[in-house]
Amino acid sequence: MTPTRRRLLQGAAAIWGATTFGAVTSRSARAARGPRKFLFLFASGGWDATPLDPKFGADGVSAVQGTDMDPQTSLGQVGNLSWSSGPDRPAMDRYFSRWNKATALCRGVNVHSAGHEAGMRWMMTGTSASSYADWPTTLAAFAGEDYPMPHVVFSGPAYAGTEGAALVRGGGGTLLELIDGSIVGRVDEPAPVAVSPVDTMADALVYERAAAFADQQSGLGRTRAEDLLATLDRTMELEGRRFEAGLGDTGSGFLDQCVMATEIMRLGLSRCAMVGIPGGWDTHGGNQNVGAQMDDFFTDLDALMTHLASTPGRDAAWLIDEVVIVATSELGRTPKFNGAMGRDHWPYTSMLLAGSGIQGDTVCGATDEGFIAYPVDLATGQVRDGGTTLGTEHIGTALLTLGGLDSEKHLPGVEPLRGVLR
Repeated sequence: MTPTRRRLLQGAAAIWGATTFGAVTSRSARAARGPRKFLFLFASGGWDATPLDPKFGADGVSAVQGTDMDPQTSLGQVGNLSWSSGPDRPAMDRYFSRWNKATALCRGVNVHSAGHEAGMRWMMTGTSASSYADWPTTLAAFAGEDYPMPHVVFSGPAYAGTEGAALVRGGGGTLLELIDGSIVGRVDEPAPVAVSPVDTMADALVYERAAAFADQQSGLGRTRAEDLLATLDRTMELEGRRFEAGLGDTGSGFLDQCVMATEIMRLGLSRCAMVGIPGGWDTHGGNQNVGAQMDDFFTDLDALMTHLASTPGRDAAWLIDEVVIVATSELGRTPKFNGAMGRDHWPYTSMLLAGSGIQGDTVCGATDEGFIAYPVDLATGQVRDGGTTLGTEHIGTALLTLGGLDSEKHLPGVEPLRGVLR
């Protein structure tokens, strides 16, 4: 059987040794020399935050008053990081034992809503205003570099705001079919597809005419003509590099899309990407699937981190030195089970950040026994009386800061969570 990318990466993860891991984490402690890249992983539906913010008693097994933990789970801990361990989620144990020094957890993150759409917008933009672009779109649009595909959305949420030119919908083969024109053969009445020499001549003619038109214009007309030229430049670069980037073999699996996202970052084609985490996270009617879903996610996350740690980067020695992983959801779940042994919507959730520039083996934010957030000192991320309730806006502006942007220009008056930054 031909080995798939998933098998190869998971095989590499399985033999990843403690000595090698120590070397990788020390390498990743260095700052990236060039602009950082950002891969957002999103669990649509609102994931249960207790696996990343466990509430066990002194014995590490029984739940504290006010919170129900999943049956047959117990406290897992490495360094400063803790999670709910169990026989249905061994990949969580494996991930944190290997990558705790490159990983930070944010707990008690206020999404300012208990609704899916409102929580999703708050999580991704730090505001309820529809005019604001989300964090990856903003990071891509103001990167200071010209990326052919600034922010690629394979799956998951996207809010372009006023920066729609920076966002590209990826996934499947649609993107490539639009680039090379083969999509015209997929309609009810297929149009003829030009052979390569004719297609190349047509591209050259359109480019020449657009360039000539731009030279004769001023104001808005010139701006639009130059935008067309930039689009043609990007299209021709993508078409020419599609095989180098492996874009013709994207695959539909979560790990496939994550690896594809990091590959196009490595080749300088994109700065940011969004990939949806598969699974049914809206657990009103039962929480029995959470462990299996978490196990699937952390299995792939472990393999992805192995790929980043063993693949040369574009602007740093290894991809793990320049790529930031942000794993999140639009809301959390109630600390207590409902009558159907499920959990309902809750406005506090947990996030996982890993990779370049992240202060590893760190927990920022905290919740009490009833899963209500404590106020924190945003400079350290630690609980402080009279501090600030940690919100999505504080983490988002921290990501903008990590990406070299002035967060004050994009979300004025919001202090970044600097405690999560190295």
